[in-house]
Amino acid sequence: MMGGIVTRGLLTGVALTAASGATMMTSSAIERGSPWAGLNAMATAIGLRRRRVSDSFEAGVTPIGIALLTGGLLAWGLAYQGALAGTARRGGIVSGVLSGLGGYAFDELVLPRWVVPNFRRKMGFGGTMAKYVALGLASALMARQGAERKLAGRRVAILAAEGFEQLELTIPMRALRAEGAHVEVISLRHGKITGVHMNIPGGRVRVDRTIEEADPADYDALFIPGGFINPDFLRQSEPVREFVRAMDRAGKPIASICHGPWVLASSGVLQERHVASWPGIRDDVINAGGTWRDEPVVRDGNLVTSRGPQDIPAFTAAIIEQFAAKDPLTERALPAASSPEPTEPPTIALAGAAVLPKAVRVKRGLGNLAMFAVGGLAVFALRKLL
Repeated sequence: MMGGIVTRGLLTGVALTAASGATMMTSSAIERGSPWAGLNAMATAIGLRRRRVSDSFEAGVTPIGIALLTGGLLAWGLAYQGALAGTARRGGIVSGVLSGLGGYAFDELVLPRWVVPNFRRKMGFGGTMAKYVALGLASALMARQGAERKLAGRRVAILAAEGFEQLELTIPMRALRAEGAHVEVISLRHGKITGVHMNIPGGRVRVDRTIEEADPADYDALFIPGGFINPDFLRQSEPVREFVRAMDRAGKPIASICHGPWVLASSGVLQERHVASWPGIRDDVINAGGTWRDEPVVRDGNLVTSRGPQDIPAFTAAIIEQFAAKDPLTERALPAASSPEPTEPPTIALAGAAVLPKAVRVKRGLGNLAMFAVGGLAVFALRKLL
């Protein structure tokens, strides 16, 4: 979540910097006869009188001054995304007005008193107002761009614990955020949880809040990734099961992949529902009252489920569509019977379980060899020098 806010904040800051800079230079040219007057006013206000930026600037303008001027607008972009992003639901006009007023409040309440008069004296009233208007317009345009994404304003909860399948969490999560969703990882404890690549450790993901701190009413959709360890932990938690039941009772979209439907089964929401999952939990789905389907993606009312990592592209596209829909989507008339029971585990899974540990050992060996080689070269170089 924080990474997405920072990225969007920096982009907003760049837009604000460009808009404000262009407006300040234009108004300076009109009112002062020089396009540099507005930038001069802000840059000289810091009082750092050292090396000049160029002959186009007044003697008091410094590189640090220009950097602080630009950095201030970038910081405002971050603040806008962190504090005002929620206004995107109400449209760009509200966001723009709040951002322009925020810029004025920042000048009046935060900046030192000796900065603002210097700026206004050189910019004039029209130039000063033009700066706030530019700030508001840039923010409004950024908000409008964000609102055009399919999941803008949607809040998505991801239920995950230690041992989640790495790709099944990270790829859909990035796609959801790219479409404008506010995504939170909810787990059984604070801190970071570790994923897996089948049977070897993977990367870590930061937890936003614990299941005890999460309220189903605060979210528009739920996603449960797989991994055979992660859902086994989750399904044993009564708060997790009640969270799932609350989301289902409200008719909110619920997505799950691979072993994730284990959690749905333990929560009691699979009765007379059609579900895709990892083949190994077919019997669990059926025993929970569901109909198991051996298909890449299965939609049934507010549920959208998938078999495993091999189906991530189709699954990711389906959950974006499902989470963006105003009403539950059912793909087609679903069959009454479950798909036949598999006769053997998926070949790709067996191969992966055998190859991945060997690949990790090879990687570790190459790393050790590289460190030994660097150390040897360093010793050789020291001997030559001494």
